[in-house]
Amino acid sequence: MGTLAIEWDKVVRITSRHYFEVELESGRRHFGSLPPAARDSQMVVAVAEFSDTLDLAAVVRMYPIETGFVKRINGYLDVGLTLQRANRVRQFTLGAEAIHRSQRWTTQLRFSSYFQSQEGVEGTSRNSGSLGTQRQLRDRWLAWGAGQVEQNEELGLELRALLGAGAGRFLAQTNHTVFQATGGLTFTHEEYSSGTSASNLEGLLATELAFFRLDRPKADLKTSLAVYPSLTDFGRVRLDFNARLAYEILKDFTVSLTLFDSFDSRPPGAGGATNDFGTTLSLGWTF
Repeated sequence: MGTLAIEWDKVVRITSRHYFEVELESGRRHFGSLPPAARDSQMVVAVAEFSDTLDLAAVVRMYPIETGFVKRINGYLDVGLTLQRANRVRQFTLGAEAIHRSQRWTTQLRFSSYFQSQEGVEGTSRNSGSLGTQRQLRDRWLAWGAGQVEQNEELGLELRALLGAGAGRFLAQTNHTVFQATGGLTFTHEEYSSGTSASNLEGLLATELAFFRLDRPKADLKTSLAVYPSLTDFGRVRLDFNARLAYEILKDFTVSLTLFDSFDSRPPGAGGATNDFGTTLSLGWTF
């Protein structure tokens, strides 16, 4: 039969002899098998010593405990290509994300690439990649660590390497919305095309807001904003904003609209732009 898609708000009962991790809107986690519940719209999570009865509507995540490494990974791949003969414009975009979840850890790998060229005009490119991990704590709190590399010709940035760590919290999480806020410190090294290089200690304040619809056709909107006030170059502030709207056109295939904006109030590179933004339209595959 292949893969079956079940809409969670249509589920009346769920049972399984296998072990699961079940997370509620409150952030509380339960572990155990799923024996039959006494009433519809409820579920029982049980281990040998005790059991808990939960409302199905309050469940936001479920993961099989014994699932292999590969089966715990989900994400997307977006590709966009534009060719215009009249003015010889070529534009290529690539965006990818892979998330691996275990009982206490969430690891996320992201990559994006943007290139545009036009006859008579110097081409521009923007590339970034990041790897981060989160440790789930009690009451929706989390600890995080991340590394990132970035290049942006529009800003005259040849390389930015970043390492950071901190803490955060899920301020809200339901079956349709996730709102997360984090803070911490980052160490950043930058090299510019002007020959300037700099290393800075920066603060980090970030939010991530996601809305999603599970009924077919599926749709989701994810936005993130990160603010980096410099602690060693006082008065300098960087901002990164990203948004992605994806709409399912066929099973596991989407069309997506992406918006990005990077701002630097005082870039070290002489003559460099302070702002770079753009939009892309892509076809994607989710897994």
